[in-house]
Amino acid sequence: MSNNFLNVVHKEKYIGPNTIEISLEKRLEQLHPKKIDLSLNRIKNLLAKLNNPQNKIKNIIHIAGTNGKGSVLAFLKAFLKSGNYSVNTYSSPHLLNFNERINLNGKNISNEYLEKILKLCEKKNNDLPITFFEMTTAAAFIAFKENPADYTILETGLGGRLDATNVIKKPIVSIINEISIDHTNFLGTTLKQIAKEKCGIIKKNCLVVVGSQSQEVKTIIKKKTEKLKSHTFIYNDDWSVKKDTSLNKIIYSNNKKNKETFPLPNLKGNHQVINAGIAIKTIKLIKELNLKNNLIKKGIKNVEWKGRLQKIQINTLNLSIDRISKKWELWFDGGHNKSASYVLSESLKSWKNKDLYLIFGMLNSKNPKEFLNNFKNITKKLITVPVQGISPYYSNKKLYEIARLNEFNVEPTNSIKKAIRKIIIRENPGRILICGSFYMYNELNDLIKK
Repeated sequence: MSNNFLNVVHKEKYIGPNTIEISLEKRLEQLHPKKIDLSLNRIKNLLAKLNNPQNKIKNIIHIAGTNGKGSVLAFLKAFLKSGNYSVNTYSSPHLLNFNERINLNGKNISNEYLEKILKLCEKKNNDLPITFFEMTTAAAFIAFKENPADYTILETGLGGRLDATNVIKKPIVSIINEISIDHTNFLGTTLKQIAKEKCGIIKKNCLVVVGSQSQEVKTIIKKKTEKLKSHTFIYNDDWSVKKDTSLNKIIYSNNKKNKETFPLPNLKGNHQVINAGIAIKTIKLIKELNLKNNLIKKGIKNVEWKGRLQKIQINTLNLSIDRISKKWELWFDGGHNKSASYVLSESLKSWKNKDLYLIFGMLNSKNPKEFLNNFKNITKKLITVPVQGISPYYSNKKLYEIARLNEFNVEPTNSIKKAIRKIIIRENPGRILICGSFYMYNELNDLIKK
């Protein structure tokens, strides 16, 4: 690498347990290469020098897909924890600091331990080319080997076949959540190309749980699993889940029979019903678990996953407004592609009792027009903001032009705080949704009164 990887953590000043100055996160993000060279050779070579820690981790659940990976991980973790099983998780992106990505049985990895294993990884890598994600994935495998859990859940980064997590040999279950168009500069420009990449996590004779997919994607998955003789369980073909409004519950069915009822998920949004169903199906496939329904129900009610249609208490923010009506609601969602905006907008359409106001920012690798199209007829006011951070983003003025051409009632401003203030001061009470990028969460968090 051109930069010494340990510069990220080596010179940091610790200011409390599991707390580090924000410069650590900034420097970690700066290690993202300008161009990601998707290959498994680099990480395989590094892991071999580390004595292949990934091969010493038991009971791995591997998750790929365009949307919903983190939510499914959260459900699985909640179910397992309700049964008193220990769980390690690897996820991305993080919301506030990198340590969130490597979670050791409920606790984010400490700065000291992270520094130790990154230093080991850098030493073994010996300045050979490697990506940020590959290096941190190797570090995660070391942490999981040295801190074994009953179950380990791995979320892919952006792909599948050539994703750094895909060096594992045989997970107990592979999950393919919804696949749609995203990361076209790495995975391909068509749904067929992207689906083939995502399906690369499927292993021979493995159990595979599949979420909601188009018929084209289902055909690709079936061909892949038939070739590998994997046992596949596809949403609406082999199992189903739906919301029962009259009972205020979800109904899970195995092979269109044996109906079971579960509480509505603690995570908001209609799409979370399917994500909960994926996790339920996965848990029921792991025979040695034999997790009773009462524990699954407990997990559904207790599950937490920040940044996914998350309600923020508006009175906890430092907005420099004397009085804020209790009728105002503030929500955050980090979804950033066309498919995510569709499921998000469909959920919001059912919230008809209040006006909807959007605060919108987006990285310039995404498609803002496609994202906003789903909100055109349900949004009273849109305010565009830049995404605060070092990742390349659309300016608030560029997003304003895009939204204006799409006939939104829109204006630009340069911060989330100013956007919230404009809406609250000028408009009648309603719902404010901050959306378009997970990177916006950090700026929102900075507004919380300390």
